[in-house]
Amino acid sequence: MKLNEFLKIIEHLHGGKDEEKGWDWLLRELKVILNVDSVFFAKVVDENTFNCFSSDDVNPPFLALRNSVAHHTIKLKKTIKIDNYPKSKYAKDYWIDKGVKSIISVPVIFSGEVFGALQIVSFSSSQIEDSVVDTLKAFAEIVSFVLYYRRKTESTDKILKFMVREFEYFYSRELPDFFDKENLKKWIVEYLINIMDITDSYAVGFGFPKEQIFVAVNKKGSGFEERFFTEITKEVKDLILYKIWKKSIGNIVSFDELSNYGIQPSKMSLDASIKSALFVPVKYNDEVVVVLGFGYDRKLYVDRDYKLALQNCATHLTFMLLAAKNLTLLNSELIDVEESFLESFILVMEARDVYTKGHSLRVAHYASVIGKALGVSEKEQKKLYIAGLLHDIGKIGIPDNILLKPGILSPNEYEIIKNHAEFSYQIIKNIKRFEDITDYVRYHHERCDGSGYPKGLRGKEIPLGARILAIADVFDAVTTTRPYRKKLSVVSALELLVDMGKALDQDIVKKSANVLNEAFDRVQGRIGKRDFLPEDIDSVRQNIFTTDYMTGLLRRKQFVEKVDGLIRNFERFYMFYFDIKNLSYINHVYSMDIGDKIILYTAEALKGLDDVNFLARTEPDAFYFIYKGKNEPGVFVLGLKRIVKSYVIDNLLKEEINISSWKKVIDFYVSFSEFLPGRSAEDMMYECKQRKKEIEELLL
Repeated sequence: MKLNEFLKIIEHLHGGKDEEKGWDWLLRELKVILNVDSVFFAKVVDENTFNCFSSDDVNPPFLALRNSVAHHTIKLKKTIKIDNYPKSKYAKDYWIDKGVKSIISVPVIFSGEVFGALQIVSFSSSQIEDSVVDTLKAFAEIVSFVLYYRRKTESTDKILKFMVREFEYFYSRELPDFFDKENLKKWIVEYLINIMDITDSYAVGFGFPKEQIFVAVNKKGSGFEERFFTEITKEVKDLILYKIWKKSIGNIVSFDELSNYGIQPSKMSLDASIKSALFVPVKYNDEVVVVLGFGYDRKLYVDRDYKLALQNCATHLTFMLLAAKNLTLLNSELIDVEESFLESFILVMEARDVYTKGHSLRVAHYASVIGKALGVSEKEQKKLYIAGLLHDIGKIGIPDNILLKPGILSPNEYEIIKNHAEFSYQIIKNIKRFEDITDYVRYHHERCDGSGYPKGLRGKEIPLGARILAIADVFDAVTTTRPYRKKLSVVSALELLVDMGKALDQDIVKKSANVLNEAFDRVQGRIGKRDFLPEDIDSVRQNIFTTDYMTGLLRRKQFVEKVDGLIRNFERFYMFYFDIKNLSYINHVYSMDIGDKIILYTAEALKGLDDVNFLARTEPDAFYFIYKGKNEPGVFVLGLKRIVKSYVIDNLLKEEINISSWKKVIDFYVSFSEFLPGRSAEDMMYECKQRKKEIEELLL
């Protein structure tokens, strides 16, 4: 069988309609290739359940799989070779009766995730040749790689659909009257039921302790059971959500991790027969303000991206309710101070992004002067001003990792951010004071040629106020510096408005050119005086995207850019790869807390060395850096490992129990690559990884 045929078959093995047929076909092919009696694959369903596929239509009962060789292979994550099966400790009557004499069982594992066990079973010989074992391991590696990335792709697609559905739901919702408890209860319960459907969860809980709002919804028969609390009662204090808030736990916690924080399952979770759960806190000003819980009636496979999606969801709901509270107050209290209050409110909202601060105030001024140039009434000019202030308020619901991204947005990210106009509309549409400007806000990204959003309106289908806002919005955007381009001069910006042709109302563009030119300096001066953000906030913002959160080191992309700069200048240097040995083992035996400390101490030790440049953390347990010192790299390696190992052990002994085996536990792989003309940073990184692999093989 050719390799491409082999891969094609594997693509259909994990979870598809023809999964059983695909495995049976593949195992029969492997039987022929390996020239063995039989080949089996035990696929993991959960920690105690497996599906068994065979090259010979063997369908063993559950008890024959429980505590079997396959079971132990999966549990131990290592190859098991049994030459005399009937005499082995794994022997089971079912397989003895089948005539099994020897077994080779290889784990199908990738990136720490076990998918099952691939086995050769011999009925004719008590021993299987080592060459056959090596071939089986090679097949297991290929299968594990394909299954892992297939699951990753499916998970990414699922998460994207989840995020889009959640956004779409919010954009179709009206904000509740925050102080009408019945209205608020109905709104939150409807949201939780909807999110249960989107996440396929069994129960969802919501806790907002400072507002004394606690809601729990779970499936019951064909319907739902809901509980709503507006006081902190004894029953509320028993809720896991409340305990997480009380302990100020800021990270996502799974059901199995509760005991690590001294939290016992609540009576409500036990009554609902929850088997797994994720509790997602939302922090505001470094304080946990809301906790959202997702409960499942099954064991759940969860990766980092799924947690991030749930976190965005929880943050979204929190800011929606905060917006509901603030805008309810706004609607009842805005009288004479309306304009000043709105300006301050918008400035605070825009403080999330240094590049858009003041944008809404400037658009408001430009829109009002354009309206004046067109001869609209003072009342209408006022409406345009307020619409300009509120046109981007919907960005409060856009996740930071999209809104603050310094580079160009991906197509999927752009689809999400496009919803902000509709979201702005949903936020203000039920506030009576703003009812005349809702369509201005909603349609400010429509274009006269039909190329805009959200509805693709054309020409006069777009309200006059929205056409004015569109021009003001574009004018301010292009006359303001953004991370991906420099700002245009006023003259160039006005030329651009004309060049956009039928996308904008050219009659308005023509009549507004002079007033925009005159207003620019005046508006810039006024907004500058209102700027309350420190100048260095942009460097903090950039660090979010360019440095590793845990260590503060460069990320892979930034490291490659730095190295490419050296290459362009033909500088002599060595690239080093520094890998922490056996970190997975350390996490398992000593705890992830110890593993994290080893990562941090390793980073600190490397940062403290004079000859280490452009230090980057590119993998959970590995670092790259550039060395331009005078010593030969081989000599440098010896001193490097000694210094770092000593630093890590000394710091561990200060904080942890004095474990005499630390010197054996803590160790590193170090490899390096020398720059030669014609080689790229990626070439050198690949060589480092290959040399590390060679070192590992020599040590086996």
